[in-house]
Amino acid sequence: MENTTHNQAPSLVKKIWAKVGFIGLIAILLWGNLIYMNLRPSDPILPGWEEYSAPRFEELMQRGEPMLVEVYASWCPTCLLQHRALQSLHAAGRGPEIRAIRVDFDRDTEFLERYAFRHTGTMVLYNNGREAARKAGLVTPEKIEAFLNDNGF
Repeated sequence: MENTTHNQAPSLVKKIWAKVGFIGLIAILLWGNLIYMNLRPSDPILPGWEEYSAPRFEELMQRGEPMLVEVYASWCPTCLLQHRALQSLHAAGRGPEIRAIRVDFDRDTEFLERYAFRHTGTMVLYNNGREAARKAGLVTPEKIEAFLNDNGF
């Protein structure tokens, strides 16, 4: 009798581990991309771009210098696509001919509150110290170029 009970324990453990493995596989299939987006590092800043800093932004606003601002987060799928589109533009020598600043959605909360940003993946043009245009979801080089061209940049 002891032998039968002893042999059933490993079988039960195997069944439990099989269920855990199956549930884990389903979780990875369903939420793997979300997990990856939350754990991946930030994309490197593009050539000619600046990371946001409040004093620098205020200086540029006071000078009235035209700027392209991207509200970015490493976990944002739209931001990843925008970054790839901007990389393509830069690689083709068609990158924005305007000062460009990347605002970190998770870190630069004061900026987000002051200028009423609630979403990642947003691009904004500033000119003469004021917001000139705002658009989200510019995920292809063509859409970014059209946004800049439509607004005189």
